[in-house]
Amino acid sequence: MRTTPATSSVTGVGHLLRLILRRDRVRLPLWLVGLGGSIVASALAVPPLYDTPEKVAGYARTVGASPVSYLMSGRQVGLDTLGGIVANEISQVAQLGVCLMVVFLVVRHTRAEEESGRAELLRSTVLGRHAATLAGLVYGVTAALLLGAITSISMLAAGLPAGGSLTYGVGLALLGVAYTAITLVAVQISTSARGALGLAGAAVAVGYLVRGIGAMQDNALVWLSPFGWAQGMNAFGDERWWPALILLVFTALLLWLAARLMAHRDFGGGLIATRPGPARAGRLLDTPFGLATRLQRGLLVGWAVGLFLLGVLYGAVIPTVPDLIESNPEMADVVGASGQAAEDALVDAFLGYIYLFMAVIACGFVVASVLRLRAEEEAGRAEVVLATPVSRTSWMAATTTLALVAAVALTVLMGLGLAVGYGIGSGEWDQVLTQVAGQLAYLPGTLVVGALAAALYGLLPRGTGIAWAAVALIALQVVLGQLLGLPDAVQAISPFWHLAAVPVDDFEIVPYATLVLIAGALVAAGLWGYRRRDAVAG
Repeated sequence: MRTTPATSSVTGVGHLLRLILRRDRVRLPLWLVGLGGSIVASALAVPPLYDTPEKVAGYARTVGASPVSYLMSGRQVGLDTLGGIVANEISQVAQLGVCLMVVFLVVRHTRAEEESGRAELLRSTVLGRHAATLAGLVYGVTAALLLGAITSISMLAAGLPAGGSLTYGVGLALLGVAYTAITLVAVQISTSARGALGLAGAAVAVGYLVRGIGAMQDNALVWLSPFGWAQGMNAFGDERWWPALILLVFTALLLWLAARLMAHRDFGGGLIATRPGPARAGRLLDTPFGLATRLQRGLLVGWAVGLFLLGVLYGAVIPTVPDLIESNPEMADVVGASGQAAEDALVDAFLGYIYLFMAVIACGFVVASVLRLRAEEEAGRAEVVLATPVSRTSWMAATTTLALVAAVALTVLMGLGLAVGYGIGSGEWDQVLTQVAGQLAYLPGTLVVGALAAALYGLLPRGTGIAWAAVALIALQVVLGQLLGLPDAVQAISPFWHLAAVPVDDFEIVPYATLVLIAGALVAAGLWGYRRRDAVAG
């Protein structure tokens, strides 16, 4: 009698990878274009700002001695060279970006698949137990390597030394690979995609802060973080490759741990069991708004803490702005000021740039919050809610209202964070109302972006990715619009372009009110469309 050989634990990896690439044929390019485009644009835009030895020396003297710079970007070597300056300027976006990219991509194709039940259907075919994990690993590693290659190529295109460009790109890729392994461990621990994202996101935050605190104190704490190991390769300085071995060994140990954990857990389960809920629901869950709040409380808390701390960091930088621009007057062009402007005018220009930048970051929250509707719909949970007396209008309106109200609250928190950071940096604590009011001046732009996501969900549910593309384009316009000299017709696409540049310009009520009305019209259009389309759109 002929027997069929036992299925290997990794059987079907190739088929899964092709399926993953088919499903992410838009998502992966968006990540690479968004992050890679920002890195390329920054790498090409920074060198013209530091085209003389005096400007390079001024950067090294100011930024290179700033504790806030250490916290945010670590101790980048070679700040007295153009390569070191470029590496320092792109490090925040590149390092945090590659980590967050692999976290979201890997969780999407591992734990989220188990949670939705799709992985169980695939397992009913000829598919090995570890195939999904290995496919997620290969996918995350590939994405990290691609971003590392884009970064190295952009540095070479900017005319930077080949050795430093290669070292920085490899370090960035290995950092992404390490957090791919961390994410796979988180996937084995949590029973939900949100839990896995929370654990892996916390690991990113801890690693980033440990490196930053160690850099501020100039001690060995930096060597307890993967961020510190990647930066320890000393790109554009005395390049060294042994920290790459630490990253590889760390990654290998985590992959071994992930494999062991998966072998000892139930399929669909995790090491941390889900706690049973209370026998009776609280009053908060009696309303659609209460349910939306309960579903998004983790998202709300995480963004609130993150944006407040970001405000504190930027607020602490404000007192150093005059010295930085004095050493390099062309930096004033980035924040829309004149290098010969008075000190107060320079600070105001910088504040306006920070207000705008943080408002754009808040757009990420409001889009994620509104598009939770789409996630609930795809998972089939929205149908369960709508089978009760809850109407479509109230269901969508509750989540959209929560997102927009939370955007207002987060805007206030960002202003408070700026005031606290400014107080820490300058010793002046009378800026609370000023900073909160300044940040609120940019709120309508954030509301319009969130309302756009609501309109897309109601009218064109398969096109909700356009909302994320809008956030990426607006961010690129804010960061590089001045340097690239984009025409007004292009910059006008951003709702923020129509607002007064507070505090440089006087506040104007007409564009403020107009954008609020546009946001209301977009939400109304989304509600109208949702009432008329299929409850579950393909």
